[in-house]
Amino acid sequence: MKKIIALLMVVLLSACVKVGEFSPESHALYEKGNPDCEKTPERCIDGVPW
Repeated sequence: MKKIIALLMVVLLSACVKVGEFSPESHALYEKGNPDCEKTPERCIDGVPW
């Protein structure tokens, strides 16, 4: 039983190694949904993205 729990913990820790790293596609989708109002003012109303 201890071996199974230890193996499970190792697997869970290895799955969390690259937390916070996103692919370029994910960044592009985020930028599309949250435009930078200084760079693209046509996508904002009074400085607020719409």
